[in-house]
Amino acid sequence: MTTPIACSECGKPVNPKSRYCPHCGRENRVADARVDPFCPRCDIALEPHDYRHNDAMICPKCHGLWFDRVEFEYLTSERETYQDHDIPKSFQRPTLQTESGYLSCVRCNTPMLKKNFQQVSGVMIDICSDHGIWLDAGEMETIRSFIANGGLDKSQDRRIEHNNIDVKELATRVHEVEFTQRVLHFFDFKYWLFKVF
Repeated sequence: MTTPIACSECGKPVNPKSRYCPHCGRENRVADARVDPFCPRCDIALEPHDYRHNDAMICPKCHGLWFDRVEFEYLTSERETYQDHDIPKSFQRPTLQTESGYLSCVRCNTPMLKKNFQQVSGVMIDICSDHGIWLDAGEMETIRSFIANGGLDKSQDRRIEHNNIDVKELATRVHEVEFTQRVLHFFDFKYWLFKVF
């Protein structure tokens, strides 16, 4: 059994494996295991960087960027993106990268998850669910262009379409199960009818 820890917000006991406190909802952040962040590609120290008045870390060699989750979520919000008049008026979807292997988190050094941003953008981002997001040079600009040119709407439409297909498939399966149960019940009834008489 794991020993509970005190929530840093409300002080009530929380399972250390829980991401959020069940009492107050505060996020239980994993402590940064690596104090000095290093580039996951070049393995050199990252430097502080100001990206549109948000804290980031940049690799002086490959110009990759590290964002903590809060900064990334803000910079990829419609609210912030639509205010940027320097974004191109059309989105050029990049060729989907097929790079093998996983990069390590710059904070905790564990392998990060690769994900196609919003499933349709074509930008493969590397995510540590506890600490943040690594973007190669130019990927933040591509993501922001995707958002500003209606990419989030297209992504949402695609999810709705997939959900509708899933619902129809589920309804078909439920109908088939109900039909099978009726047939089995009918033959079971006939079996007992003929057995009795």
